[in-house]
Amino acid sequence: MTFDASQPEDEAEDLLNLTSMIDVVFTLLAFFIITVRIFGIERDAAIGAAQRAQAGLAKGDLPDAVLVRLLDKPQPAANGDAERRMTIEIGGHQFTEPAAVTKQLSEINLPDVPVVVASAPNLTVEQVTGVVDAALHSPMRKVSLRQLTADELAPGAR
Repeated sequence: MTFDASQPEDEAEDLLNLTSMIDVVFTLLAFFIITVRIFGIERDAAIGAAQRAQAGLAKGDLPDAVLVRLLDKPQPAANGDAERRMTIEIGGHQFTEPAAVTKQLSEINLPDVPVVVASAPNLTVEQVTGVVDAALHSPMRKVSLRQLTADELAPGAR
């Protein structure tokens, strides 16, 4: 195929003008690079490594888990009967309100350490779920639930 020198310049330029297509491609590329988020293991590894480097902590320095004990304590009521109330224990501190769990776990602030909510068997579902919900609103990412054993229910058991 031969090109005739008598062709107008405008037609020759229209055949191979890729400038606008290249502009669109680079705009899309820039958009995806700016808006991409890192999910999963890569993000956790980067954040965890940075936190350990800042704190100077090794893996053995952290506890295996944070134990939140939910105990059923009888309280004397005004009519002479014993009223059953839940007591929450975290690291030697006792609380009566689930909101205190969020505050206490926020002070601990070790997101990689699992939280184990261990409940007495005779607490209500509402009491236990209130504490689990409070734990999930803290910076801790791993929350599990289990029942206290008979040995753990004994007075003075830790």
